[in-house]
Amino acid sequence: MPFPVYSRSAPLKEHVGPVHVVRYNTTGQYVLSGGQDRKIILWNPNSSKLVKSYSAHGYEVLDIAVSYDNSKFVSCGGDRTIYLWDVTSGSTTRRFSGHMSRVNAVDFNADASVIASGSYDAKVRLWDTKSSSQRPIQLLEEAKDSISSLQVVGSQIVTGSVDGYVRVYDLRMGQLFEDLIGHPVTSVKDSTDSACLLVSALDSTIRLMDKSNGTMLQSFKGHLNKEYRVRSSFGDNDVYVISGSEDGKIYVWDMLSGRIVHELKGHGEKVVSCVAYHPKQAQMISCGTDGLIQVWDYT
Repeated sequence: MPFPVYSRSAPLKEHVGPVHVVRYNTTGQYVLSGGQDRKIILWNPNSSKLVKSYSAHGYEVLDIAVSYDNSKFVSCGGDRTIYLWDVTSGSTTRRFSGHMSRVNAVDFNADASVIASGSYDAKVRLWDTKSSSQRPIQLLEEAKDSISSLQVVGSQIVTGSVDGYVRVYDLRMGQLFEDLIGHPVTSVKDSTDSACLLVSALDSTIRLMDKSNGTMLQSFKGHLNKEYRVRSSFGDNDVYVISGSEDGKIYVWDMLSGRIVHELKGHGEKVVSCVAYHPKQAQMISCGTDGLIQVWDYT
């Protein structure tokens, strides 16, 4: 099946400066974005309308994760702080600090009772959202360099690090699995069936890895990723692999063949740092250093 052609609607322009992260909520009804301007903005991607703006961070916002019920989200950034937000009221309900440097990545567990955060300090900290304690409930410190990306999948925490490793922590079994990619990892993404990992690295290559044994099943090339954190994603129930690029394009590959099926231009020649695919329909969003958020719809 050929990749459908997408048309670009008017970009979302409320951020000032680079936008580092865009995330759909679990229904795809809204988008959250965070950028260098320290703001988090809630959007309606279909109308391109701003719904709400959230401010608390003292430095740039680097990552966002939304809870399963869409009632709250967590954010992190250059101020070394993790904030837990109530979506409706726009207020922060918890603040977690303890990392020694900027926090690059955050995620919830399934019921949003635990937040995992990964930092430039090479540590992953786990925080209990139900407890009043400000101390992390667990510290993962096997990485030798900055944690660039993480995802919580069931009882597992998957991390990507600048030391070139992907690590899978199975907290239930008390086990750690390490796979050497050999280049700084910028993004890790679990597949829908949790059997594979999509791993982006600074050698302009995205790898599809078998989670059970670390075997590389497919590689995706053609984009440019040598210097910046560029995040990749699955699309259309893992039929496609999608990534931004340092040449200003969005690249789409067929997952099985590894062949490029589409190149989308929408950010000039600026870095496209993050892409996300709608959880229920044929739509995706992208952001980059041009400060714009593009919404791509199936035509």
